[in-house]
Amino acid sequence: MSDFRTDLGKVRGSGAAKGGVHEFIAHRVSAVVLALLLPFFLYGLITALHQGYGGLIAWVSSPLGAFVLLGFLTAGLYHGRLGINEVISDYVQNAGTRSVFMLINTLASFAFWLVGVLAILKIWLGS
Repeated sequence: MSDFRTDLGKVRGSGAAKGGVHEFIAHRVSAVVLALLLPFFLYGLITALHQGYGGLIAWVSSPLGAFVLLGFLTAGLYHGRLGINEVISDYVQNAGTRSVFMLINTLASFAFWLVGVLAILKIWLGS
């Protein structure tokens, strides 16, 4: 009576648990980081937008603005990737298709992150 797995879980050998603790903690940590950075991001963005395009460039050119923007971009894309991977793993039944979708999600997240980081660094370094 110590085995609470379903019959299908017993056949597959893993039941419901495959490594979800890491993803659970990572999702929560990224959410906390986003919650901590959100006030700084909104304050900087709203203040900069009142000054127009030049104000926005000046905010991103400052070390604090660049740090907040890089942190928010990194945490946001990581949090989104984790969430979409969870949806894919829950609702895509075929293992091959699931792997392809997760790979596409990871590559797209990395590509968006890389473009964002390069744009922020270009503005911050003044090139």
